[in-house]
Amino acid sequence: MRVHLGRLLAGGFAVIVSTSPAAVATVQRATERAPVVYTMRFPAPETNLAHVDARVPTDGRASLDLMLPVWSPGFYGRGDYARNVQDFTATTPSGEVLAVSKPKPNHWIITTNGASTVLLSYKLLCRSTFVTGSWVGPDFAVINGPSTFITLDEQASRPHEVRLILPPAWKQSITSLDEVSGGSHAYRGADYDVFIDSPIVAGSISVHTFEVGGSRHSLADFGDLGVWDGAAAAATLKTIVEEHRRFLGELPFKKYVFLNAFRGGQGGLEHQNSSLLSSARAPKDPLPTLRWLNYVSHEYFHAINVKRLRPIELGPFDYEQLPRTPSLWISEGVTTYYGDLAVVRSGVGRPEDFLAGFSNRIRALQTSPGRLVQTLEQASLGVGVSSSSGVGGNRGQTVSYYEKGCIVGLLLDARIRRLTNGAKSFDDVMRLAIRRYSGARGFRPEEFVATASEVAGADLTDFLRKAVATTEELDYSEALDWFGLRFAAPGSEDAAAAWRIEIRPDATDAQKRRFASWMAASNGGR
Repeated sequence: MRVHLGRLLAGGFAVIVSTSPAAVATVQRATERAPVVYTMRFPAPETNLAHVDARVPTDGRASLDLMLPVWSPGFYGRGDYARNVQDFTATTPSGEVLAVSKPKPNHWIITTNGASTVLLSYKLLCRSTFVTGSWVGPDFAVINGPSTFITLDEQASRPHEVRLILPPAWKQSITSLDEVSGGSHAYRGADYDVFIDSPIVAGSISVHTFEVGGSRHSLADFGDLGVWDGAAAAATLKTIVEEHRRFLGELPFKKYVFLNAFRGGQGGLEHQNSSLLSSARAPKDPLPTLRWLNYVSHEYFHAINVKRLRPIELGPFDYEQLPRTPSLWISEGVTTYYGDLAVVRSGVGRPEDFLAGFSNRIRALQTSPGRLVQTLEQASLGVGVSSSSGVGGNRGQTVSYYEKGCIVGLLLDARIRRLTNGAKSFDDVMRLAIRRYSGARGFRPEEFVATASEVAGADLTDFLRKAVATTEELDYSEALDWFGLRFAAPGSEDAAAAWRIEIRPDATDAQKRRFASWMAASNGGR
């Protein structure tokens, strides 16, 4: 079982998942350990194969236990990536062939014969267009670390490096990893967690950069771009990122990369300092849709909510066991809430667009029989069984923590605003939670509830228990009344009309001010 011991992140946000003296000493010694160094070649990219060589230090061990993860952080389903590994061999630097055994599908045991370094060689079949898989094709490669890089099964933290040797037609590569000094297409991660949480794209890439709050952002478009206007999309993203910075007060990284794949496929996935996005190939409109912007804003907010502020169960990582937490409604649902809010608060989206999106979520929840069967906590805890990372479950038996979690976020926001007469909001809860729990160990569910209660000046335990741990119907009346909203046709057989939120024509001036305050640009708590 390989677990991460800790690291300090940029921008004032810390993640140290163990604070024992031994763990701290291990982290301090990480830079002293010899790195695992990979070289990747793509001699015939049309075959979907990558050739991987690795130099692995033995530290004097008689044998090495090597592993490849079976899942990727952020996607809570098994990947079983080892099935794509072919022609695995191990030798000494002098060419001596070493004995290899395979006790498990994702493990390789190598007898070192006293060598200080072992050289690995394997081919990797890269045919996945999913956001956790790796792809190699004639025009580009997408390298996802968990499905690619075999490493030592150890608790020690050590640097990992990779150098890409590109086909002649491929001129570029990009990732959020640090570049190796003096290297060409060579990158380094301080430890395995950072290394594999940083996808790499190589090939023909259209890159547009902008800076927000001292942080350099890159929109890296690749694949079949159609008539896409990357420069215009980057300018729009900059406006949205500026709202995220206002919300947070500062950004926790110096570099962030939007890896935007125009290849079809499915989903988007957050990473520590980047996101991998699936976009439809050959777009016929040069400008991004509101749906795409909400989706990208969601993944960007994940750089805080999950990657820095996380449930205690989501770290340290055991790459062979899927984690289970009851708090994915916070990690995913609340991220959806703030991802959408950032778009409208930035001025890119309109309040009516935000209400339309929320109406669709409420309709989806209220017409799903699973809402009366499964709680939000159960949906989260059963993610690896009842659905694919919270998407596509049986609507008759399950509930989406994306949909219901987002709605609970809105209801919680409205309750805090009412209890404090508009002086505080859910924004203040998130900022306080970030300050308290984006460090040593993450948060426990009861700690998040306590933080919300503290901001609200009232005990929210029972309110959140009903919303998260029971199948009782949600009560929308408080939120609608506070913001001067209503359902267009309550009780109608037309579900779209029954659950469509609209601004009340008779909204009071106070309600209008509250609604405007909700939609307004963030002030960072000032």
